[in-house]
Amino acid sequence: MDEMSHGSDSAARAASRLGTVETLSWLACLFADAPSEATIAAARGGPAATVLGGLAADPDLAPGVGRLVAALDASMSDVALAARLAAVFGVLFSGVGGRETVSPYESVQRTGRLFQAPARDMARLLAAHDLAIADGSEAPDHLSVEVALLAQLTATDDPDRAGLAARLDEWLPEFRDLCLAKDPTGYFAGAAELLAALLAREESRANNQQCDV
Repeated sequence: MDEMSHGSDSAARAASRLGTVETLSWLACLFADAPSEATIAAARGGPAATVLGGLAADPDLAPGVGRLVAALDASMSDVALAARLAAVFGVLFSGVGGRETVSPYESVQRTGRLFQAPARDMARLLAAHDLAIADGSEAPDHLSVEVALLAQLTATDDPDRAGLAARLDEWLPEFRDLCLAKDPTGYFAGAAELLAALLAREESRANNQQCDV
């Protein structure tokens, strides 16, 4: 009986980890670029909609999912909503919004300047896993890069996962709060809220596992 219980627990943990990896990968893509028409269609009625429906059942994640889904329920076509969100993405994250900009770079969130110590730290972490930014055009401490790497480390249960999750958990709450204050659609704010809640829960699980050792 104990062996069966242990096996069930292991399977549950593996399933939970897979779900976390899929969600992190999706969120990394969401913050990497403005959504396309196909992305909106998938989130409204495709595979992403199924994932969001499952996440909405989790009380910890439901607030962010609810905000994001509400934005997707806007009475616009996929084309129109994609155009609207692309415009907001540019204002928030591409540096064209002036005071309305919400920088997706860890260096800026921590120091107010690009390419500071967090960027160097992330470059070293990427290199340690034989990774690098493909064309060097993006800073390695962009939120999408950090979350994509976290998804990969979570998938393989790599020891560096805990450190990166803790790192993100330090600066993401402020990013989330800025998105909540400045995103008029709720789409990116909901995604940031979902990501922050997911990271907080994973950080709590990691701490509990350390206590059990």
